[in-house]
Amino acid sequence: MVIGVMRDKDLNRMLSILPRHARYYFCQVDMPRALPATELQQSARKMGLQGEAYTNVSEALQAAKHNAHTDDLIVVGGSTFVVAALLEVEDYGTDNRLGA
Repeated sequence: MVIGVMRDKDLNRMLSILPRHARYYFCQVDMPRALPATELQQSARKMGLQGEAYTNVSEALQAAKHNAHTDDLIVVGGSTFVVAALLEVEDYGTDNRLGA
């Protein structure tokens, strides 16, 4: 899961419902409201979620793609700003399917 959030969200509530068995790629968008990826990673670890922090969405997605097996699903989310940032820099063609 490639995930980034804004500072003003209920982080503990959100993290508590995420799957523990997933691999996380914590990231942040380039805006003041974004929670730094390292802070997100630290909070997630306290909730039993494991993963690495990346300075931007593209780096996180590239790492997820690099580590994914052919039958893995990469989920991008947390904040719609994360998805929007990804769509700005990645070329997915006209259907915008992300695929691994």
